[in-house]
Amino acid sequence: MATNKRSCYHIGLYFFLFFAISFSQPSARYRPFDWLLFKEPGRINSLSEGFEFLYVGTSHGGIYRYNLYSNQYDFPITSAQGLKNNNISSVHFDQNTGILWAGSVGGLQYSYTREGDWRYVDFVDIGLRNNDRISQLGNSENYVWAKANAVYVKLDKSSGILAGIYPRPDEINISWSSTNYYEQTDIATIMNDYALMSGWMASSSKLIDGYGRYIDITSGLIGKHNDVWIGTSDGTLFQGDKTMEAIFPTEFGIRGSNINALFQNENNLWIGSKSYDIGRGVTRLNTRNFQTDHYDFDITVNMNLTEVHSFYDSENTLWVGGNSVVLVFDKPDNFWRTLGEDRGIPNSDITSMVGDSNYVWIGSYYGIRQIDKKSNREEPMGFEYLFYNHPVNDLLLNDFGVWIASRTGIYLYDKNNPQIMNALSIGDSYLDFPVSRVTSIFQDNQLLYFATNIGVVSFNIEEKFWDMVIPASNYKGLDVSDLLVVGKFCFIGTNQGMFRINLKSKRTREYNFDFIGSVNSIEKIGKYVWMGTSEGLIRFKWRKDL
Repeated sequence: MATNKRSCYHIGLYFFLFFAISFSQPSARYRPFDWLLFKEPGRINSLSEGFEFLYVGTSHGGIYRYNLYSNQYDFPITSAQGLKNNNISSVHFDQNTGILWAGSVGGLQYSYTREGDWRYVDFVDIGLRNNDRISQLGNSENYVWAKANAVYVKLDKSSGILAGIYPRPDEINISWSSTNYYEQTDIATIMNDYALMSGWMASSSKLIDGYGRYIDITSGLIGKHNDVWIGTSDGTLFQGDKTMEAIFPTEFGIRGSNINALFQNENNLWIGSKSYDIGRGVTRLNTRNFQTDHYDFDITVNMNLTEVHSFYDSENTLWVGGNSVVLVFDKPDNFWRTLGEDRGIPNSDITSMVGDSNYVWIGSYYGIRQIDKKSNREEPMGFEYLFYNHPVNDLLLNDFGVWIASRTGIYLYDKNNPQIMNALSIGDSYLDFPVSRVTSIFQDNQLLYFATNIGVVSFNIEEKFWDMVIPASNYKGLDVSDLLVVGKFCFIGTNQGMFRINLKSKRTREYNFDFIGSVNSIEKIGKYVWMGTSEGLIRFKWRKDL
């Protein structure tokens, strides 16, 4: 009797530990889509049709969801919903149980809700090696099947527990998700017989887009209602119909995974990536319907290949700061031009830009420059030499002039009475220590906030006094990349996540989930906070925590 009790105890403990370790949500207090992560999709590896969505497994962007009834993309499923990895090699929807399965690096995951609440099964626990790859998933009436290298793994369809490993399945009626295009003769026949729309053409196993770029066909699926789905190497998803024998391209997502700069203009969010080898260009995202416009470096005339570090919006132009270049977008005429060193652009990363009707001031690691808007050329101010070895991290323009956040302190340039001064000499100061390593500036009504070596300090424009707002110890002394103040809350982006600090009570909430990474830029749009991070573009429903 004691032996039976001990066995039951061990079995219960095993299942408790299994499910406890399997949960990988950011926090139980959040609903699945309170956090959203958008990334460059990369290669489409797998397709599977569910009750409501087509599930698209991608190499960078997790699982995309395409609504089968409204014919539009819904929120993606990524590490923000609990996936261990956003590189999805296979995805499968079990029509019998309604469970969604996904294979990624080192493990297999499944979700009963098909949104969050993901359970994880390590490859080692189902007889595979960590470097194995599940290329296809399927299910029979009683089991889930995973094709991995040269073997087929048979699993319990509700728990993922191993039931057997076979050179060939021992069941016949298995419903599979899509596989590699080279193994799909039925999809190859469709590609040869159907018409490609929107300027695309087919050439053997490749597609050619309207700009002449060759794109690989990666996987295809024929749906329950004679829909045809084709995935490609650049993340473009094609939808076809057997009746019309025509295939139309659709796309979703942004350019880049390491999002370095954000700029909000009405309902649009301009997005710039730090890694241009992946980013490919600049994205304009409509934050209401998630429609995107892409300006790709390789096909846009007068647009140099560059990382993006900053934005500045003028009435008719948008300025994009890159590596030793500034890209200028003419909004009415929809064309780009590139300003380089011959126009006075610093030979460095363009960290910040501000401007008025006459000039644009450009901050960089090599100081500050003034560009005349009419001639698009530098007009010297006379003090540039003072900042040659003093990196400028951020700029802000108001009635006082141009505020300069520098490694050595805070400076103010009075453009109406041209002179440069140490900003801390204005008014009274209640600061106990010298200020340096100033990385970010934010203005909220009559208060200016500065991220410095000693913490976040403020300057009251009306009463002209300096004061300490948040000591650096409140955010662990981490490097600050950006500031945002909303009411009584200060959001601080750092190299290890984001902090939200109540300016009155000093109560601090830290957001350091793995899917956030390093925060580069913060914007508030409506009830959401948007973050450009090393892991991608993140939208957070922040009032959930109030």
